Amino acid sequence: MPAFAEEAVVVERGVEGLAAVPFQVANRTDRSISCSAAIAHWYSADIGVAEPGGRLEAGLWSKPATGEVFLLNDRQDRMPVQRLWCGYAGADVSTRSEIGLVRRAGSAEPALDLVCLSAGRAQPLDCRRRGSD
Repeated sequence: MPAFAEEAVVVERGVEGLAAVPFQVANRTDRSISCSAAIAHWYSADIGVAEPGGRLEAGLWSKPATGEVFLLNDRQDRMPVQRLWCGYAGADVSTRSEIGLVRRAGSAEPALDLVCLSAGRAQPLDCRRRGSD
């Protein structure tokens, strides 16, 4: 049988060369909200939950050289963030409010300081950066 070469997957770990990206969400609704990140086409990772009137604080990481944004797991593996959202807990995907990332090579991702509001019971969550209209 012929031998086949296998590709080795290199997992980058740690924060060397990365810049911290504070992630803060103020929940101004009467329901719990959950924030998550898609880190692969088939996988998402929970970032956290904010209770009604509460706040969620977490951290993401940015690689200024490339504009990439990462979540780190408990082993410090860099998990590239493809999409980021918050939605009502238990239905965060169907009620999600997408959170845009800048992702600009040559500069770190700016801090994410969000306020999430209710657009009504049957509507998706509405999350916006503080200071935006």
